[in-house]
Amino acid sequence: MKDLRLQEIPSKIIETLDTKEPIVLVFSDGILKYTQLPPHGETKIVTHDNKVTRVTFNEGELF
Repeated sequence: MKDLRLQEIPSKIIETLDTKEPIVLVFSDGILKYTQLPPHGETKIVTHDNKVTRVTFNEGELF
């Protein structure tokens, strides 16, 4: 993944993301989407034909 500088992210997104929890930004086919990451688990980004088709979460806790 390449680094993004905050100046390159539109200010509307920065206002929307006023949170301390970790997030993931996904840019595909001219669309930028974001989601919060689960506190425990894995996040998988699925692609097909050079486009993101799905973001899945596998949550769990260690015993």
